[in-house]
Amino acid sequence: MSRALVAATALAASLAMLPAERAAAVCWTNGVWFNGRAFEHVDVCSVGPHLTLKPPRTIGRTVDLSGRHIVPAFGEAHNHNIPGPDLPGTIRRYLEQGIFYVMVQGNSPAARDEIAARVNTPRSVNVVFANGLFTAPGGHPSALVERNIARGGMTDADRDGGFLHPVSSTDGVDRAWWTAVVPQHPDFIKVVLVYSEDRVAGVPRPASDRHGLDPTLVPYLVKLAHRHHLRVSAHVESAYDFDVAVKAGVDLIAHMPGFWPDPVRLAAKGPGIYKVSDASARLAADRHIAVVTTIGESLHALAPAAAGDDAAHTGLAALKPQLMDVYRHNLEVLATHGVRLAIGSDQFRSTSIAEALEIARAGLMPAASLLKALSSDAAVVIQPKGGPYGLVEGAQADFLALDGDPLQDFSAITRISLRVKGGEELRLPPEGRP
Repeated sequence: MSRALVAATALAASLAMLPAERAAAVCWTNGVWFNGRAFEHVDVCSVGPHLTLKPPRTIGRTVDLSGRHIVPAFGEAHNHNIPGPDLPGTIRRYLEQGIFYVMVQGNSPAARDEIAARVNTPRSVNVVFANGLFTAPGGHPSALVERNIARGGMTDADRDGGFLHPVSSTDGVDRAWWTAVVPQHPDFIKVVLVYSEDRVAGVPRPASDRHGLDPTLVPYLVKLAHRHHLRVSAHVESAYDFDVAVKAGVDLIAHMPGFWPDPVRLAAKGPGIYKVSDASARLAADRHIAVVTTIGESLHALAPAAAGDDAAHTGLAALKPQLMDVYRHNLEVLATHGVRLAIGSDQFRSTSIAEALEIARAGLMPAASLLKALSSDAAVVIQPKGGPYGLVEGAQADFLALDGDPLQDFSAITRISLRVKGGEELRLPPEGRP
């Protein structure tokens, strides 16, 4: 190689690796920033798409935040509404609510491919997709798939190899893996456990789709996914499901046990079927397994004033003391052992904002912990390789300016006056356009 070519190559490499501080910074002044525990007055700048807490060499411009409360952008750690019938409206609603990161925990791979250019861009939401769910033949959510096929929203291909991977053996797992999962390039893997203690006890499977994987398949699936550098998220319903998932080494629990209460089981066995044990919470923390909430719908149904109806009409009124005891216990035991919590709604027509507001109204989490679970912790769960997040050096310059202090009035999370994504002020797309 000639000396001239060597010099040119070295120059190109040095230009590509210029320190971030040499670029012109945007300095965001007079803001009160959330640090994960409280708000503090601090000087923060952004250089390109990252925050810096160090004095920059060159300041391109300064933005006065006028004393507003600044929080990391929000996340939605469990939903299924992308792809969907109104993608532009869904994207706009997320951005309007300050939600920049979305974890789609089950979707049609074909539909995902069709919208690839509309997400994961600087002016849209960042989304990760599970693609098809591993469940038992006829297991949850087969009924949903059949309804969508009947309505024209899915095709026959979604029954096996599309939205669902129904398996009953390791051979079935291998077949699904190599014929569907690998070619479809999911961002993570989703497995479905539904009262797996019944399967272990030999209880006949119900006529409905409310059952899931043989729990002995979960460790095999987790090892297979991890060999391919894919995280595993587990749908769970009971505390036993939670134990199975944690012992198998999943990376994420997609629901808090009891999120979808079964009145018959509660009457027969009591709330203990949904209570996470200290031992399981401790193991989850040791293995860095995060948990997504998804209890907002149940909390909404248990609150007559919020629901605008008598709670007796929801069928959950008699269960309220037991369920509130379950939710309070689970959130406390997970927090005690340091398990990361992320806010997710699993509601097609709602978002993590409504989920967080319901948890706040119920007084189930301290405001600072809830805000962290909605923002930086949700972001870590959704995009662990995209961080860091929050008020730390080099974090993503994705933040919101609130007109109010959410630690004093949590509803301030809905009063957003400035959205910044990748260091740039984000303008909402017009209605009806992405």
